[in-house]
Amino acid sequence: MEYPLLLEGYRRDRRKLLEFLLSAGLARSPLGNSIDLAGVDLDTISADYVLELIGSGGEFDPSEATRRYFDGLKYPIMKNSSSGNSFFFLSKPTYGCPPQRAAPHTGGEIAAKSTSNSIRKEEYLVDEDIGLSGNDSSIGVATIPESSQSIKDADTISLGLPALVTGLSDDDMRETAYEVLLASLVLGGEVHFLEEKKKEKKSRFLKGLMSKRDGLISQSQQENCYSDLLDTIRVQMEISETMHACIKQGFRLVGLRMTLEQIDIPFLLLELLSAICETDFPNERLHIQWRRRQANVLEELLMVSVNDDLNMQGTLKMFLSKLRSIKDQGLNVSGGFADILTIVKQYVSKLLRMPGKFGLQGESYFWTGSYHFNLKLYEKLLCSIFDILEDGQIIEEADEILGVLKLTWPILGIIQKIHDTLYAWVLFYQFIQTGKILLLRYTVLQMQKILSSNYDDGIGEAYIDHLICSVESYGSTKILNFVDAVFFIIKSWCHNQLEDYHLHFSQDKSIAFESVATLAVLCGVRFTDECKEIKYIGHMAGTLPESMLVHIFVEKSIQAAYRQAVSLSDSQSHVQLKHPLAILANELKLIAEKEHTLFNPVLRRLYPDSGRLAFILMHLLYGERLKPFLEEFSQLSENVKEVLTASNSLELCLVDKLYALYGNNMESFMINYLHPYQIKKFSGPLILQWIHAQHVSILQWTERAIEIEDWEPLSSQQRQAKSVVEVFRIVEETVDQFFSSNLPMDTIHLRSLLIGISQSLEVYVLHIVNQQVPKTTLFPSSPALTRYAESVNPFTRKKIYQPTTPEEKISIQLNNLTVRKLCVKLNTLYYVRDQLDNIEDAIKQSWALSLSGFTLLDCMSHTTNGQNVAAVYKSLSAQSESVDELFTVFDDVRRSAILASEKIFDFIGPRVIFWDVRESFLFSLYRGSVESARLEMFLPVIDQVLDCICDLIIDTLRDKVVLSICQAAMDGYIWVLLDGGPCRVFSERDVTLMQEDLAVLKIMVTSM
Repeated sequence: MEYPLLLEGYRRDRRKLLEFLLSAGLARSPLGNSIDLAGVDLDTISADYVLELIGSGGEFDPSEATRRYFDGLKYPIMKNSSSGNSFFFLSKPTYGCPPQRAAPHTGGEIAAKSTSNSIRKEEYLVDEDIGLSGNDSSIGVATIPESSQSIKDADTISLGLPALVTGLSDDDMRETAYEVLLASLVLGGEVHFLEEKKKEKKSRFLKGLMSKRDGLISQSQQENCYSDLLDTIRVQMEISETMHACIKQGFRLVGLRMTLEQIDIPFLLLELLSAICETDFPNERLHIQWRRRQANVLEELLMVSVNDDLNMQGTLKMFLSKLRSIKDQGLNVSGGFADILTIVKQYVSKLLRMPGKFGLQGESYFWTGSYHFNLKLYEKLLCSIFDILEDGQIIEEADEILGVLKLTWPILGIIQKIHDTLYAWVLFYQFIQTGKILLLRYTVLQMQKILSSNYDDGIGEAYIDHLICSVESYGSTKILNFVDAVFFIIKSWCHNQLEDYHLHFSQDKSIAFESVATLAVLCGVRFTDECKEIKYIGHMAGTLPESMLVHIFVEKSIQAAYRQAVSLSDSQSHVQLKHPLAILANELKLIAEKEHTLFNPVLRRLYPDSGRLAFILMHLLYGERLKPFLEEFSQLSENVKEVLTASNSLELCLVDKLYALYGNNMESFMINYLHPYQIKKFSGPLILQWIHAQHVSILQWTERAIEIEDWEPLSSQQRQAKSVVEVFRIVEETVDQFFSSNLPMDTIHLRSLLIGISQSLEVYVLHIVNQQVPKTTLFPSSPALTRYAESVNPFTRKKIYQPTTPEEKISIQLNNLTVRKLCVKLNTLYYVRDQLDNIEDAIKQSWALSLSGFTLLDCMSHTTNGQNVAAVYKSLSAQSESVDELFTVFDDVRRSAILASEKIFDFIGPRVIFWDVRESFLFSLYRGSVESARLEMFLPVIDQVLDCICDLIIDTLRDKVVLSICQAAMDGYIWVLLDGGPCRVFSERDVTLMQEDLAVLKIMVTSM
């Protein structure tokens, strides 16, 4: 069984079950007797209400049952599961999370139909002259996530047509619209209902998926091409087959005696009332409901014509009341059903004979007398193009349906411009309900078509001006014609969204922003007199309506976003323990980033100065709140620093956005609108104070680190001292804090920072130098001379040679100047020079980056004082070049480190030869005789020392250290020859041996 037929079966079974429960005595009426179901529409009775009523034994209230039914349509269909949060989909999703909104309201129970029955193609034509095509398959499924606010918009937005006084429901209007459509087809000769032929009923929601096994189309379908399309429309409008069959039976008779030119809605309904009998309905209740609806429609249409005639008004009300109450159509007594129809028909004929007011072809009295009713019926017909089972999808037969609906124009008083406008409204309203972006784009195209079309019909414009709507405008009622009302309502909705687009268009809804902005401008240019007053930078907007509209959107939205940010900063201040102005500045940076990346690319196409306005306005609004703070603070507390940092960061961000958009063209508007915060004036003393405090801190850390230094290598790979690593860590942290403050700085601040760093490193190097002792303290004292002088007693006994030792203080210092520690110091001094180069490069790079931002701020400050941008940039460029001279203070540190290293190089060799190995080398070489104490006996000792040194010293310094030791070895050899003392005696035969030893030393020295 196909889904539409299955749906009809479900509805029929539901009605039978409810009828059984209510008529079986399980529930009672307020009077205590059985319930009269003649006036009850079982399709709109809540089954839950009936079941609860039977369980509690309460009284049946039809109005409460109906209210419960329609209230239930606002929520998704739930099932009794343990989780309590399961619900049924109206479509068949194959992936994804549960929807974030309530199931859509459809006005009644909805059939379960395959999702293949809705359109999936981009090539669908919105209207006869409008089409969208492309390869991006995502366009057709783009959807704005709905919120409760969008659902409220759909509930409150309306065309402002006069209200229906008889309380006709949406179902009544939909069924009446279907009757009008059926009448236009029958009376136009497009459809023939043949009683002797019964066609097989088939749903054609998606004709492309019809099975090939269905065979060839029957001859009757070929003759009547509208039958399948009509069946699709019937299902789309949720008309039951029972009602369709009854109306069709009436039109078999009506069509024989009427023509399309002679028909109007009241006359059509009267003819149907006379043609359709109670036996045409499956039960009496349906017949009574149908007849009451017809009477209500007649009252809606006819009572307008007798507003000034109280007698005729009373007579019509009496007759229509009898139409509702008479049960037997066959009565021919006075006042019977047939007589009432005849009287009412005569009055309708009188109205039909009245000439039209505007001379339009086919115009009748009811074109203007009941225009509000006609437009609402046509709106129901247009809604039949939307798939009832899948929100926002347009069925494949939409083009064909729109063509068929033209047949209703003579009856409903529709002309081309009214059709185009109402169709745009239907697309827009459906977008409001479903959030489908494709519908919004179709709306934009339809509105563009209306504005670009040349209807060239003065009579038609006069007719449209008679179709009055009442719309709300800033708390008052505005009277407009139908077309202007549609434009005004769409304009009002779009303006409401765009006047706070930061709130309504978050990241996941940004896809709709461009279409909404375009639609707002298209509709808003017709109502330039409705534009709100421009508060900020008014003459920037110019005189073009489009520019003025976008100017207002940007102004209002930035103000709204600012107010929201202020509220957030006040509430978060106690939570984050930050000053509200600091939080506000950070929030405005986020707003500026969103404005720059999300909204401005769209708005600039409509209004080139939109970005300029947005960022200047943000700067202005924050400046108004910041100014009292800057004038009142008296001390440089942490809160003050926090606010100044955040304010400067915000100003830098805003100016950066402006520069990215307009480049050097910023000058023209900066002079007039931008008033810099002058953060530098307040932050300058704060930065200097902080730098001085850091100087003291770094010096204290440096002194503390070097005092506890034991001059052991950090590791086998990192052979420098631990203290120097700690010192540079503190320096780097200070530099990072200096540049991360985001405060505007001058060269005086950079100079102070560099001086503080260099002073700390000078102290460190100086401490190493002060630990050194003169190398002369290492040399042994010269022994007494072995030659005799004339004044010397030749018989005096010679003293034994005793080498002298340094003083105790010098000895303690020498104990701390071991070769191992000297190597670590050399490595450390080299590390100082190497890291100083890295620090210099890092500071220059950070300063260049910060200078690019501060240059923009300085440029803004100078140009607001009337200076030329080019001159400011030239001055700032020269200032940046002069910064290199500040780094010469590091050269003093480098020179000090080099001199200290040279002093250690000059000391380490004598330390090894004249101190560490003096016993085994100086005091043992050639002792006794040359032959018994040759140099080669002592070379392994020196090699052992050199091996130890090579493991300690870095590769870059190794050669210099070894050279120093070799040179000291040569000095030691010379000392042995000249000052070796009386324990050494040399003869001529020792010369050759000593020359060989000297050659070995020369080779060792020169090889270094």
